[in-house]
Amino acid sequence: MDAENIDFSAFSQDELKKVAAQAIHQIKEPEKGIGTELFEAVITIVPQTCIEAVVVDNLERPSKILVVWRDDQHYRGWHFPGGYIRFGQDFDETVRSVITRELGVPVKSFTDTEVKYSHLDSRGHTLGTIFLVELEGNPTQGQWFDHVPEELLEHHKDFLKKVLGWE
Repeated sequence: MDAENIDFSAFSQDELKKVAAQAIHQIKEPEKGIGTELFEAVITIVPQTCIEAVVVDNLERPSKILVVWRDDQHYRGWHFPGGYIRFGQDFDETVRSVITRELGVPVKSFTDTEVKYSHLDSRGHTLGTIFLVELEGNPTQGQWFDHVPEELLEHHKDFLKKVLGWE
């Protein structure tokens, strides 16, 4: 059966929900990932939990932040590294894996700022927590700033104000 050729327009909302639930229950080993298409569909209807990493030059006395340029269908501008918590991961594992994946270096140390947020955007509803992160080595991506970059994503400007008091 080719799922892309099914005409779902004839289904009621209740029927669609039932079919979707039955299909999702058939997924085995979600810890191995669910694929981009399913993930993008799920996050439009279910809040997702993520981490944001305010990468600083020094955890004790931060004077610079590292941000990465993003230009895709959801955002255009500087942003903090971050990512969704994947099935089976905890906050610490997510911080470490996101930094290694996005910046190409391991984490030296990090701390939970205890700042939480809720954000609605084109992808859906994200609930997150913000960490201060210091790197072990030089990142392969991003740029250091000693001020708030003009093109920093608006909601990330709010993170920076809450975490470091920068405006």
